[in-house]
Amino acid sequence: MKTIDEPKLSTPGKIDLARLALANDLPGLSKLVAAIPGDPAKVNTTKYFATRFLEWFLDRSGPVPFSVFMAQGNSKLPFYAFSSLPGFDCPGAGACLYGENDFTPDNFGKGWCYSFTGWRYPAAFFRQLQNSILLRSSAGRALISNEFANIPAGRTVRLYVDGDFANLAILRFWMDQCKAREDLKVYGYSKSWKLFLTLDRQGYSFPENYLLNVSSGSRYGSTVKEKLLQLDCTRGEFVAVPVARKWITSKAYQDKGNEGSKEYRAEVAANLRKAGHKKVFACPGACGNCIARKEHACGSGRMRGVVIGIGIHN
Repeated sequence: MKTIDEPKLSTPGKIDLARLALANDLPGLSKLVAAIPGDPAKVNTTKYFATRFLEWFLDRSGPVPFSVFMAQGNSKLPFYAFSSLPGFDCPGAGACLYGENDFTPDNFGKGWCYSFTGWRYPAAFFRQLQNSILLRSSAGRALISNEFANIPAGRTVRLYVDGDFANLAILRFWMDQCKAREDLKVYGYSKSWKLFLTLDRQGYSFPENYLLNVSSGSRYGSTVKEKLLQLDCTRGEFVAVPVARKWITSKAYQDKGNEGSKEYRAEVAANLRKAGHKKVFACPGACGNCIARKEHACGSGRMRGVVIGIGIHN
């Protein structure tokens, strides 16, 4: 007899759940979690993680249900990593979130944003939601600050894997955290371009141990981008380009040790040059082995001014 998989909360359902939580709609949130199929005691299911999240969310007096940082989770990302909700925390998102030319609420989540595919892992979604909530209060930011302070010396931290700097206060918060931990190497990607420029106009001095990758798919135009590329904290552009679907289905895009990776990266580099970029580098997928010296291109000062590209693979 064929086993029927237990129903799971769809991506639109997760979007609804996030909206309810961020609006502090406790009755609506409780009702939605109650409607998720499954046994709340069955470990690693959507129902299990949703129930744990709701129990914490209702009073927020106990320990957080999910770790704030992922600590060197896998070979693809062998660093400490922080994420929050994609879309909801991305004020500069454009085509990546909505698709081309129509940045309206009805098209939320219909672009090529990679982060939504990660929601197939319920723990990832609820960790992002938890972190988005923590960032929105002084008490929550204090908790994050404490966790950041406990990262071992000399490590590399990625801000953000998913999500982005949601507002000016949160951007300043993270930059101040970086300054407080000069022993860490911190890098990330952002489409919140105007927030960086606003902070710069206010006379803020960005931390020397943070490198920004200017991510494509922003709603802002080339004039804003060119100003951002002049900031001392900016490494360069990170651009998503179309590639043959075979490189995605074969997983050639995930690691340079995979079959077809060399050809995939050649196509990425060629498409970058066709777009007018001269100094280019094709991301091989896994951060831990992308360039020599056990460095990662997006966090390396040696890669300043180089346009790094990746194939669209949502």
